[in-house]
Amino acid sequence: MKPLFLTIAMTLFLSVGAYSQNKIDQLVETYSTLGSSTFTSIVDRNQQTRKVQKVVKSLTINGKHVSELKKAFKEEAETGTFRESHQDGEETYMLTVEQSRQSRLYMLRLSGSTAYRTGKCTIIVKIKDAR
Repeated sequence: MKPLFLTIAMTLFLSVGAYSQNKIDQLVETYSTLGSSTFTSIVDRNQQTRKVQKVVKSLTINGKHVSELKKAFKEEAETGTFRESHQDGEETYMLTVEQSRQSRLYMLRLSGSTAYRTGKCTIIVKIKDAR
């Protein structure tokens, strides 16, 4: 009975981390198709094996969607290591999620007035042991 409980608990724990990345990733994917946004994706591969080593996604948006991204970062703060800073009228939110096969860094920078904010969301996915 105890091994079954541990298996279920570990499955739930691991799925919470996957959900956090999916929530932020889904918003970035949705907003990347908006006409008022700029989206860039870069894939770094091992030259010998052609395996993906790192993926960097960057999204710049304006207006009301910025607050939705900010809300997603705050909601997911407990799923990894979360840092928040406010300096010179700019807010920065960082979430690091460590998993067995990859490390994910989510960063959101907000600037401008609260009525019309600019947000830049960067996601860095580093694949562990991509040889």
